[in-house]
Amino acid sequence: MTITKKKIIVGMSTLSEIRDKGGIYVDKTRFIDILENNAGTSAPVLLRPRRFGKSLTASMLHSYYDISEKEQFEKNFKGTWIYDHRTPLANSYYVLHFDFSNVSSQASLVNDSFLRSVSYSINSFSSKYPEQGLSEELRNIALYPAAPDLLGAFLDNFSNKAKEGEYLYVIIDEYDHFANEILTRDKEAFKDITSTAEGHEGLIKQFYAQLKAYYRGNRTGGIDRFFITGVSSISLDSVTSGFNIAINISSLSLFNKMIGFTHDELSEVVDETVDFTSLPGITKEQIMQIMEENYDGYAFEKKAKEKLFNSNLCLAYLGNMILEKELPNPNKISLNDDAARLNGMLSLCENDVREEIVKAMFNKEPIVADLPDKMNLNDTNLFDKAQTVSLLYHLGYLTIDPAATKEEGITSFVIPNKVYEKLFFDYCRLAMGYRADSNKDLSAMYEESADITQLLDAISEQIETKLNPQSLGRFTEMALQLICDSIVNNSRKQYLRSYIEFYTGNGFADVFVQNTYPNGHFFLLELKYLHKKDDSKSAVDRKLAKAYEEIEKYRNGTLLKEKAGSHPLDCYAVIFVGSECRLCQKL
Repeated sequence: MTITKKKIIVGMSTLSEIRDKGGIYVDKTRFIDILENNAGTSAPVLLRPRRFGKSLTASMLHSYYDISEKEQFEKNFKGTWIYDHRTPLANSYYVLHFDFSNVSSQASLVNDSFLRSVSYSINSFSSKYPEQGLSEELRNIALYPAAPDLLGAFLDNFSNKAKEGEYLYVIIDEYDHFANEILTRDKEAFKDITSTAEGHEGLIKQFYAQLKAYYRGNRTGGIDRFFITGVSSISLDSVTSGFNIAINISSLSLFNKMIGFTHDELSEVVDETVDFTSLPGITKEQIMQIMEENYDGYAFEKKAKEKLFNSNLCLAYLGNMILEKELPNPNKISLNDDAARLNGMLSLCENDVREEIVKAMFNKEPIVADLPDKMNLNDTNLFDKAQTVSLLYHLGYLTIDPAATKEEGITSFVIPNKVYEKLFFDYCRLAMGYRADSNKDLSAMYEESADITQLLDAISEQIETKLNPQSLGRFTEMALQLICDSIVNNSRKQYLRSYIEFYTGNGFADVFVQNTYPNGHFFLLELKYLHKKDDSKSAVDRKLAKAYEEIEKYRNGTLLKEKAGSHPLDCYAVIFVGSECRLCQKL
């Protein structure tokens, strides 16, 4: 008997489309009731990193509360938790749904693009509800200098027309998408659109001030409830009183699992979507391990008992695997993120703060900081450590480590997974001005000879030719690891895979190299570096002794032994002085 598998529908963010087309849907509808009755606010803000499934959550609420979708309730929600636990407010609102992911992040285009985005939402609403919406004549975009003006006209019209018991539910998806992009490129432009200065209120301040003015919690008006998604609180915090009715619920334990997949949810997704009979040689265990390493690791509250997967990236990976009938490279599943964006974020803090955070991230040490209550960039020119960590956390570069938090007694943050670890290492390479040559020949290393001479020669050549004098003056062992890692991972034929700061079970080794060549050797490298000005026999001897001590500790690590398995494991102490490999000893 053939069992029909559910489809993975990537790029579609509406619940109705997914249900119509037989797509996989992980039931999160129990959070509708929690949000309605236990959030403690009618204007909640839920923040999660990019590509985490926020838009589908917004769509779920839209379908549930929109009065026009009352006849679609059966189709949209049958088989879900909320179907049997329907609340009194179901399908009782006129839903105005904004999606600001399409607003331009070019400062010169923001006003026009923002206006057009708001116009699109108001046109959609007015077409669906002609009696409650704006007339076609009043929807003429040429009548309004900016988005707040159009929004004000719409809200005034609805408020005047609304009968008793008729209210708006306003959903704002990706509220800060364009503002965050502007922030990484032009801090002054960001301050301009969020300005609260009297007589010079920014675009965002004006927009949210309009919404606040028509919130019936403050006065008789048309808006009863909000739901706002985004990545960081910095945009709302920066407009301060412009929208102080909003409450950030992102770190409340009740909502930790509202967006993203738990391990059990992802396991069920694999069972319901993957036909392993058409994927010979691929097992569920392999798939789960790859996704655990690359898309898992997120916690959004200090006492979280379970970490979460990035749901969109997991679905994209599974969809690609089913289509290509092979295991994809997890780094090819795009975050729509890059090292330049991280560089932009880290440029917002003081140099010493940046150096402290980068060093801890590279060494995989927990970064301890209390998340600040507010992130108002209009009150400061540069962020302090807590603010910078908060920004990196909200953007997904860091996540809460509940175990370290319990041990330290203060919130501790770590890189969540290998995808963000790679992105961070790319940032480090960018910061030191290094770009690796690809297709280096390391055949002597992966074949039976297991000779690492080609690798060491390549490292020397790259230091000499790829780094400018300024970068060489700041060269560190971290930079040496990054160059080694780049050469291995970009080498010809791709038999070798390098891991920086590899956890052995007994500490972190500088570089671990995995070999997929038949009967190939694995390698553990401890890399030490001296500037030429510090060169002496005693200095080299001290570095060598330290490398020996570390290798002896690491080679007994249980996780290293498990990873190497039956492969021979060659351990090397390698010492560079400048660009010269002064010493290479196999232990």
